[in-house]
Amino acid sequence: MRRIHRKNVVIGGSRAVKLGTPSAMGDLYYATMEMNWPSFVGFTSLIFILLNLGFGLLYALLPGAIGNMAPGSISDGFFFSVETLGTVGYGNMFPATRLGHSIAGLEILVGLFFSATVTGLIFARFARPRTSLMFSKVAVLGRYEGQKALMVRVASLRTRPLAGASAQMAWLARRDTPDGRVVRRLITLPLVRANNPALGLSWTLVHLIDADDDMLAALRGTGPFSLTVTVTGLDTLLASQSIGGHSYAREDILIDHDYVDVISEVDGIIQLDLSRFHDAVPLPARAD
Repeated sequence: MRRIHRKNVVIGGSRAVKLGTPSAMGDLYYATMEMNWPSFVGFTSLIFILLNLGFGLLYALLPGAIGNMAPGSISDGFFFSVETLGTVGYGNMFPATRLGHSIAGLEILVGLFFSATVTGLIFARFARPRTSLMFSKVAVLGRYEGQKALMVRVASLRTRPLAGASAQMAWLARRDTPDGRVVRRLITLPLVRANNPALGLSWTLVHLIDADDDMLAALRGTGPFSLTVTVTGLDTLLASQSIGGHSYAREDILIDHDYVDVISEVDGIIQLDLSRFHDAVPLPARAD
């Protein structure tokens, strides 16, 4: 079996910005799933501290409710709350009254929900589909088998190929209606090959352009232009779906260019050089 060698992996991407979206509190679960790991750990730690500080303050306001606790000590109340919320129970401090037992019982219940929620979020963050795809930073408008074509290159970053990969390419069309409204919709562009049984190296997505292609007219125009590419496939190691996408503005599309070759074979080893994955060169001038 031939081996595959990859060099200098650099992951690129893009991000869309939406204005006027609901606040994070409207969908706290989604917001926490979207956080990066440092933000998630910081947010969880903040909730943990606030919960214990609240219960600690409550214990401090109830003299005698907790045995061996200094009267009015918020720090003692805080650390007793930490031990109670985590169901540790070192025994140095303990509920001494019915009210103390009741509050401690309530805190244990809150701790169960808190622990279950955080555990579920951590599992979901690890289990969610992850992209293993890299898209070229630029798209090219060049030639494919003698015909004008729009091309985007994508590569798999996994050592094992993605099974049943499928791709879609679309551009955002803008239409002015007779009543003065502006309508925008994504128009799917047909690809020469939209499915790949096993994406193990790189894959160039090709859309052949006709002379009357509306997308080409929009690209050469002056209005806003956006090209979107998405690829999905099954990770054969994790048995989970891998999803990736990238958006290209007009300035990200190089006209009369072609990608440099990044696949070579040396001593029976197929090499994918990702250090040149985003490079494109101008096409040679054509004689009229």
